[in-house]
Amino acid sequence: MDLLGRPNPKRLSDFIQRHHDALLDAWKYRVQALNPVRRLPAPRPTDHLPDILTYIAEGARGAGTAAVDRKHRGLPGLHALSRLAHGYDLADVVMEYAALRTVILELWERDGGDGGRELIQLNGTIDEAIADAVSRYQAARVRLLQALDAISTAALGSSDLDTFLKALLRATREAAAAVDVAIILLGDGDALEVHATAGIDDGPLPGPPLEAAREFARAVLALRGPTSLDAAAGGLPVTAREIRARGLRAVYGVPLIHEGHSIGVAILGSRNAEEFSEDDALMLRTMTSRATGIIVQAQLVAKERAARRQADDARALLATVVEQMPAGLVIAEPPTGRVLLSNPQAGAIFGLPLLEIQNIDGYAVCRGSDPRSGRPYEARDWPLARTITTGEVVIDEEIDIVRDDGARGRILVRSAPVRDPVGRVMAAVVTFFDITERTRAERGERFLAAASAALSDTLDFQGTLDRVGHLTVPELADWCVIQTLPDLEQSRGLTVIHARPEELQRARALFRELDPPPPLVALLERALCSERPELIGDPSHPLIASLDENGVFRRFVRALGITSALVVPLVARGRTFGCITLATAGSGRVYDEADLAVAHDLAQRAALAADNARLYEAAQRAIELRDNVLATVSHDLRNPLSAILTAAAVMTKRAVTRGEKGDTKAIQAIQRSAHRMDRLIHDLLDFASLRAGRLALRRQPQDPREIGREAVETFESQAQEKGIQLGVVAADDVPLVTCDRDRVLQVLTNLLSNALQVTGAQGAITLRCERGEEHVVFSVADTGPGIPENELPHLFERFWRGERNGYKGTGLGLAIARELVAAHGGTIDVESRVGVGTTFRFTIPIIDEG
Repeated sequence: MDLLGRPNPKRLSDFIQRHHDALLDAWKYRVQALNPVRRLPAPRPTDHLPDILTYIAEGARGAGTAAVDRKHRGLPGLHALSRLAHGYDLADVVMEYAALRTVILELWERDGGDGGRELIQLNGTIDEAIADAVSRYQAARVRLLQALDAISTAALGSSDLDTFLKALLRATREAAAAVDVAIILLGDGDALEVHATAGIDDGPLPGPPLEAAREFARAVLALRGPTSLDAAAGGLPVTAREIRARGLRAVYGVPLIHEGHSIGVAILGSRNAEEFSEDDALMLRTMTSRATGIIVQAQLVAKERAARRQADDARALLATVVEQMPAGLVIAEPPTGRVLLSNPQAGAIFGLPLLEIQNIDGYAVCRGSDPRSGRPYEARDWPLARTITTGEVVIDEEIDIVRDDGARGRILVRSAPVRDPVGRVMAAVVTFFDITERTRAERGERFLAAASAALSDTLDFQGTLDRVGHLTVPELADWCVIQTLPDLEQSRGLTVIHARPEELQRARALFRELDPPPPLVALLERALCSERPELIGDPSHPLIASLDENGVFRRFVRALGITSALVVPLVARGRTFGCITLATAGSGRVYDEADLAVAHDLAQRAALAADNARLYEAAQRAIELRDNVLATVSHDLRNPLSAILTAAAVMTKRAVTRGEKGDTKAIQAIQRSAHRMDRLIHDLLDFASLRAGRLALRRQPQDPREIGREAVETFESQAQEKGIQLGVVAADDVPLVTCDRDRVLQVLTNLLSNALQVTGAQGAITLRCERGEEHVVFSVADTGPGIPENELPHLFERFWRGERNGYKGTGLGLAIARELVAAHGGTIDVESRVGVGTTFRFTIPIIDEG
């Protein structure tokens, strides 16, 4: 100082303070070549330098470091710890002090300063700073190495993240004696979850303490740097109180940052220290920094393990699903077509180890054909091959296959490609559904439906049996033998059917030679007695062996090439007609229980159809016999009836001559009864002639109007007596018809007679004759009581009489009318409403003008 108390401008300490900024700039220029500096943020290279310059100035002014202010003591050591934390080597730290010495001396000399004692004190102060820095650096480095070694040991000794975190916290407490409590919180989505704790005697953090720790951790993450609770307490008063209540005095939070991303927070607490020392803080930051990478790695490993477990679980689940799915499944790779995956169902469907297929040509081992065309599949025709080569999607394609053991079946195939994100085919997946049984069932249902329709189309007994045989060959069998019982007159006894005539001739020759084989007779008798179907899977069946002691029947079977057979009895309504034997030969089919069920169903339907045919034939014979009796009796009754009518006429004349009125009424009653009997006999004879087809029509061109007027004139007097209005209406354009005039008159007479019987006094009956498109239409309408709707369907049945008021008749009139109209090629129908009346209409074809 000068006399005025101003700093001596030539003193080194004053020079350092006066040129503070210039010295810092020069120093930064000198040390910028050091590698660690390049990794530091802009403010960091000079973080402690302003205070260190003051430290050096004070040392240069006084007697070395003893003259340094207390608050500046220890700065070199703190600076060394800071540099250690940022990756500086010890040499780099020493070089910083050497650079600082050089900068001070160069600027001092340039300013005209001289040597002297202050230079000695400057060098001593810098040397002591270097010694302090080296000492602190080395001690801290040893602690850090020990801590890092503990971290490495923990990482190597742990198998998962939580185990490592617990070991990390133990190592942290051992390395920093001041640390009593340690907590690791890691990010889980948007939340922070506690993953490890140490020093908490009462177990995991519950309730408010946990929320306080999370709140403090969020504050640390927001600051993105190490923070003490005291520094953050201003914004977290409630959190600070809650943490202090746990007995913690010093609390320090360090963010876990990896490649710029925060993954969590480490919270360290002390129950004794007021604050953590710089050494402890440095060690804690370094340990957490080193541990962060291990945590991230452990998380990645955990995720990888979880993903691997999920993948393994997914593969196991996929394998289970694929193995247990009801359909066969095959996955193949393009472009070779090599089978990558095949479940047991696919192998069972084909009876082949499909995993052995190495290329598309290998699909040839799967023998199949298109059921629509019958064309055998080449290897490249298979849906899987088409999907691999062209990317085709195959949906529900049916294929007939031949299994490895020779058995035949049908499969339903679906095939589709698996594509990557750019659309390339990565694999092809095909599923096989075995629809053999379903196809057989559907074929059986169609066959039985067709059989029912065919069997219902005939009422001939032997014709029914022949139709059964031709239905089964070749649909169900190669051979069909139908054996009927001897008491059935309608059958020929034995029917043998085969698709080829030469085979039939050979079979008949064998039958004649063996006359027939006794075992065959015994087999048929067994089926007839038991009325149960028999399945003979092959000629070595025990049943054949028991019936064929001499082997005659086996020679017969071998001669015809029979491989299996079904013997089914024909039973209907409790009566056995015979049995059907179906056999396979050249087709290679082998019968099973499903075939037996179809054959049994067919036999039941055939038996019912045959029984219906038998009953129909019996009924026809009975009807024919009845009609013959009626015709004979009716014909024989006409002669005595003629005599009665003649005698009644003679008696009437005598009674009129004598004036005997009482005798006249009795004779008239005899005449009316005789006439009714004559009409009845006439109807019976006509009906018998119609049924026998012996009624001849004398067709001639006729005028329908004249026929109508003649029919009405016949009943005019009778209508007048009953007070009924009877008339005829005929259109002018009615053309001629070709008909038997007497038979058409008979139809009209029948209809008019019925109408007169049911129509009361003051009623009306109208006969109309009109032209239709191809027919002349006759109609007879009355105003009678009408016919109930339930009786209309029965009006034209033989011998049927309804409940109509006042109607009396044989029940044959309308039936005869229908037959006569049908014989002319026309139709007849009726409309009626109860209380309104009834209209009968029939048609007679117009003469063909051509």
